[in-house]
Amino acid sequence: MLRFDTPLISSFWQSACADLGIPCDSHHCACTFAEPRNPVRIQAIDALSELALSGQKRGTAHLEMQFREDNIPMREIGDYWIVLKCDGTPMCVVRIIAIEIVPFNQVGPEFAASEGEGDLSRRYWREAHGAYFQAQCDRWGVTWRDDLLVVCENFLTVYRPGNSAMTKRQS
Repeated sequence: MLRFDTPLISSFWQSACADLGIPCDSHHCACTFAEPRNPVRIQAIDALSELALSGQKRGTAHLEMQFREDNIPMREIGDYWIVLKCDGTPMCVVRIIAIEIVPFNQVGPEFAASEGEGDLSRRYWREAHGAYFQAQCDRWGVTWRDDLLVVCENFLTVYRPGNSAMTKRQS
């Protein structure tokens, strides 16, 4: 996950807060869904942001150790997340509605489908996330195992710029 704090993101957050009717000091973060390692990965991560913007993506998963290894605060239920493209462009705001920490090999088909990726199957989820998580483990010098803990977050897209009727229905 790449995290940003820019005037554009601050302005986007202020607009979202006004539209949602929430205080600007509500707990939130601004980051991408994953960290890019090459230009192809940037396109894939930006596509995930588009899926969240459309509402098709309602979940995301991270290795539990990533929060520790990369010094990223873990989100909590009720937190807001400004979803960013890899260049720092804010796309939408989602709100975390559920968090479950389970071993990778126990992530179920419903959660896999909530990620909105590929054919929505658990098989697709395991292949895509297994490869990504293995690369992270390699970077950290950790041996990949399929029983490593995964933080599974579900969310609702609550703000899209220019669509205040949607935000009022879902907040």
